[in-house]
Amino acid sequence: MLPILRKAKFITISSLLVIIFFILPAVVSGQAGFDDDRVMLQGFYWESYRHGMPERFPQYGEKRWYEIVKEQAPAIRKGHFDLIWLPPPSFAGEISAGYNPKEYFNLNNSYGSIEQHRAMLEALLRNGIEPIADIVINHRDGTHKWADFKNPAWDTRTITRYDEAFTNPKSELYKTPLDKRGAPEEKVEYAGYGCRTYGYGSFRDIDHTNRTVRRDIIRYLLQLKSIGYRGWRYDMAHGYNARWIAVYNRATHPTFSVGEYDWSDHPGQRGWIWHTATSPGDLTTASNVFDFSTFFTLKDNKGNYTALYGYGNGIGMVGDNTDGHLWKNRAVTFLKNHDTGYRTREDGSPEKDHESEDFLNDWQVEQGYAYILTHPGIPTVFWQHFFDWGQNLRNKITALINARKIAGVHSGSAIYTQHNARQRGVYAARIVGRHGDLYVRIGGSDEDWQPFYSNYHDYREYARGSGWKVWVGINGNPPVRQAVLKMPLPVPQYKDASTIEINDELLE
Repeated sequence: MLPILRKAKFITISSLLVIIFFILPAVVSGQAGFDDDRVMLQGFYWESYRHGMPERFPQYGEKRWYEIVKEQAPAIRKGHFDLIWLPPPSFAGEISAGYNPKEYFNLNNSYGSIEQHRAMLEALLRNGIEPIADIVINHRDGTHKWADFKNPAWDTRTITRYDEAFTNPKSELYKTPLDKRGAPEEKVEYAGYGCRTYGYGSFRDIDHTNRTVRRDIIRYLLQLKSIGYRGWRYDMAHGYNARWIAVYNRATHPTFSVGEYDWSDHPGQRGWIWHTATSPGDLTTASNVFDFSTFFTLKDNKGNYTALYGYGNGIGMVGDNTDGHLWKNRAVTFLKNHDTGYRTREDGSPEKDHESEDFLNDWQVEQGYAYILTHPGIPTVFWQHFFDWGQNLRNKITALINARKIAGVHSGSAIYTQHNARQRGVYAARIVGRHGDLYVRIGGSDEDWQPFYSNYHDYREYARGSGWKVWVGINGNPPVRQAVLKMPLPVPQYKDASTIEINDELLE
């Protein structure tokens, strides 16, 4: 399927050993354990699929999105990003954001051709950046009808039993006999209360209890690994049982995994994390989850700095220590994604409920990043914030990430909030990193709080902005440093899905 793609260049044994030396810590501290020190960039926004279609979307230019990301790979490396979350990789129609996958094994899509796809991934890997694929396996779209699936071809037994395709007279599957349908939508109980099902009316809900479905999904993920992806972002993960995430991750060994679980169900998110563990009961083997609780707290409390103290150990999933577990190690924090804030319809008008940004391009977005880029969890920066909102914001984000890297702050770092700052109506905290301490103040000025007010010494200023400042203290109090840039990662050999065999033991 890739006859015209370049093969991976020959790598000498000595070069390979160097590469392995530099990538091993990321592998060990990622999906395999806690204390992940990586930072992620969301490498697209809602309208990204419109690039490179000048006849329909002239305002987005002639370059396809994959070409744009490829060109920016060196800048992403310079920004000290470790991970990049990329849009759905499969064919979903000629013009589509990709969240209605039609052909999983077809890696041409609205973001670019498969050749452009592969070239982008190669450029990212050679710049030391780990590509993360957006995996949409809760539901599937038919080729032309409701459920005429191809590539791979699935029959009606792969669709959950009471899907609307079986009950809507407009569907070609109307009144399909029960014995030719899949199992009912699975009931899930993650938080010790109630049960919920999540039928999705727009497309066909996939029955993950079906072994053909699981075999093809694993084949699909392994195909994606072979083209250059190293991890998964699971879309709409509340739509199917978390145990299948464990199966898919156990079979494919991603270096990073995160799920989009029900935005408003914080307790359910904890339970979902628990059940995704590839080794049951061991949270170091579980998937991460997007920390919507932190997002909403920051969004709803701009300028209310005392709200950032939470119960003294952070907010959202980062501040959650229910049952004595360090849930912050599984929290992925963010200020915006493709589903939040301002976004448009194809005619350029704002979508309903997306008429404005959640964080304006001023002190609001700066202070939001000053929080998530200095605190535990795995922080995510939005593409447009970094590349499109001006060099000033880009410089400040880069400075914050550099301070985080120099101090060695990671997903499990300890937080010590400052009571004397709270008394002045501002937020301040000391965050403990592997190499030193990071100090942050949000709100007010140096007159309200700076580290020596709490008797801290031997630190240097690393970043500042509108109503916030960050310092780093490390042994010997050396001058301000720049974090080491990432080393190249190996480029795998592509495998067409048809050539990938899946053993039965991987299905359970």
